[in-house]
Amino acid sequence: MKKKSFVVTAFLIAGIILGGLGAVIFFSPKNIINIRPLNEYEAVQAIKDKNPELKEYPNDQLPPKSIKTEKAENGWYVGFMQEGSGKPVLAVKCFLIDNKQNITVTGEYVPALGADESGVFSPKTCTFPGSLTGTTDVQKCEVENCHGLDIKCGPNPPQMCTEMYALGDKCLQYAKCGVSNGQCQQIENAQFTQCKTCAQNCEKDNPNDPMKAFDCESKCV
Repeated sequence: MKKKSFVVTAFLIAGIILGGLGAVIFFSPKNIINIRPLNEYEAVQAIKDKNPELKEYPNDQLPPKSIKTEKAENGWYVGFMQEGSGKPVLAVKCFLIDNKQNITVTGEYVPALGADESGVFSPKTCTFPGSLTGTTDVQKCEVENCHGLDIKCGPNPPQMCTEMYALGDKCLQYAKCGVSNGQCQQIENAQFTQCKTCAQNCEKDNPNDPMKAFDCESKCV
């Protein structure tokens, strides 16, 4: 009896040791996903890695080239500025990079005739404070849906939508489109995904009661 008890105890101890080793391996630094926000240098380098033509920024050669940055909620706005001699600025290409290193081209600043270039250039708006007319979109890319949760992105956003309301329309306010890697496409974000899933579940759970489905959807965030 004592021998049997000893064997069981030995197996338990071995199990605890192996479990502990497994936990150490699983939670070792190389297996932990790095969710640390990008710093300014990393954001700039990531954009330059995806856009080799920008690797020469910044430099003091003629025409001078500089980089402007602005902290975003979930990453960085970055502007690559080509300066001129007769004009303070020849052109700026602007990007948004999030902490997962998803890169979106947000616009390009080309000075309009008589543009006011006073103040500090903002890579977030891709313009100077008093020169909104100097900004042009690289590619107009907006949500084209009036209804429905399968988001369509393109250059023709609706000027007016019908007053008819469809289940899930509430979620369209969270949908985002942008130019990524040269393509106009939906930009995934947690708010839209969460709202879309909630609305779809409301419809699934109330197939024969539209009122309950709409009431449920009204609580989706």
